[in-house]
Amino acid sequence: MRWDDLYVAGVGSYLPARVETAAEAIADGRYTAERQSTNGYRSVHVAAPGETGPTMAAIAGRQAVARSGHAHEEFGLVLHSYIGHQGLDLWTPASYVQRETVGGTAAAFEIKQGCNGFMAALEVAASYVTSRPDVTAALLTGGDAFRMPYIDRWGSDEQTVEGDGAGALVLSTRAGFARVRATYSIGDSSLEPMGRGEDWSDTPFPNGETIGVAARKKTYLLAEDMDLEAAIDKISANVQFSLQQVLKEAEVELSDIRFFLHQNIAESIASYAIYGLLGVDRSTSTYDWGQGLGMVGTADPVIGLDHVIATRSPKPGDLAVLHGAGAGYVWTVAVLEFLETPDWGV
Repeated sequence: MRWDDLYVAGVGSYLPARVETAAEAIADGRYTAERQSTNGYRSVHVAAPGETGPTMAAIAGRQAVARSGHAHEEFGLVLHSYIGHQGLDLWTPASYVQRETVGGTAAAFEIKQGCNGFMAALEVAASYVTSRPDVTAALLTGGDAFRMPYIDRWGSDEQTVEGDGAGALVLSTRAGFARVRATYSIGDSSLEPMGRGEDWSDTPFPNGETIGVAARKKTYLLAEDMDLEAAIDKISANVQFSLQQVLKEAEVELSDIRFFLHQNIAESIASYAIYGLLGVDRSTSTYDWGQGLGMVGTADPVIGLDHVIATRSPKPGDLAVLHGAGAGYVWTVAVLEFLETPDWGV
């Protein structure tokens, strides 16, 4: 979808102070040197006791709102995305984030689609704010704290390592430092079993067992009717098509892109699915920096955007791609055009 008069007015991020290294996890027997060599992660940030996804999202959200210059009453939508436990069950974390950031009477919703949640929220919010003349801005947040025994950040998945933190973005129809030129989403529900792979449960977190993401994948891959090559072909085709489509709608070429901001996936996956398959120049990404963060729930692309603003002096006319993918499977990609270098990045 090509957008007119849609802007990014502010971004924010929050990373907990404590850092845990892969070397420490290996020494403790919670990770292996072989996985570290293959996946590339150096370290992660670890939330303090009592620090949850929503509390960190609220910090990032307040930063994004302050940077946006928008008054609280201008916000007509709040969307919060996440992957893991948010600190309480049968609760509304999106409304908590709203209360702790902009308050008011705007609608507040959760957006969940695995690791693609934040990018999905961007696509949904774009449609919402541009179709309602009484809505000027939307606040998007994503936040997660991955804790045992629910999720083992170093062991639940054989490839991805999860880091704690949060990101936020203000989408506006009035003004901003960057224009949203286009967004595009595509899904393939035939791949949904890859993220399920086990029997149903009657309650959340049954028997207190750690979630086994790798075990679910293995169950899917060992199914008699499973064609691994066909699944890989589907994923590859949708990764390529989603990028091609958003570039087409934005009327730009991949060679025009200065910043390509994707998720902090494992080195082996990034090398194949981003740099090899798509032909992305690794130097345009924040991936090498992101290997010190792990995959921060749904928020990697916006945390990367905040990082390039702070460290790479984007100039008017510079283009950025924000790229997301999540189990289900759903892919969402956006193209932004910088109109100015934000004051907070100077």
